[in-house]
Amino acid sequence: MILTAVFLLLLSLIFALLEIEIEGKYGWAEKIPTWHKKSKMFSFLASKKPLTGYHFFMLLFLFMLFHFVFFVGLKWSLSLELRIISYFILFLVIEDFLWFVFNPYYGLKKFKKDKIWWHYNSKWIFNLIPLDYIIGIFLSILLMYFSSVASENLQILFEFLYSLSFILILILAISIFLPAPYKKWYYFMRKNNKEN
Repeated sequence: MILTAVFLLLLSLIFALLEIEIEGKYGWAEKIPTWHKKSKMFSFLASKKPLTGYHFFMLLFLFMLFHFVFFVGLKWSLSLELRIISYFILFLVIEDFLWFVFNPYYGLKKFKKDKIWWHYNSKWIFNLIPLDYIIGIFLSILLMYFSSVASENLQILFEFLYSLSFILILILAISIFLPAPYKKWYYFMRKNNKEN
């Protein structure tokens, strides 16, 4: 359980840092040379955010990556599929939040609805956190519950809730202690870059 929590958090953090390298201060692929389209289905699922080519292929890649276990010998089952989708959704929530925490152009001080155009249409809980995050976590828990029911093993749900609690504690800890050193390293690595 703890190993799962640590691995998911590290995976989310590494991907958030990769996205910071790709997007910089321009979130939601704003300045990336990719297409931006309005999609009713995606807009409904993503609080009116536009679908971009970057996000389409990134989400498809990650979804496939989370399913790799089925191509190396693990037998597919409904219970396991629900667990994978549950962790996938949780990964997306954690990664998105860590993008703000570690991004030198944002940080927790700028993690506000009026500072983030792509979260502007989201509802926020007490102006602290997008409702999308809460929905994602709730959906993740719900899918894990259905996985437990499908496998007739409620221990799966309890272990997930334990892991989720541990992840939230770890997120709090790294949000306090790691962004400042990362931001120093971020600027140090760019110190002698030549502008093209």
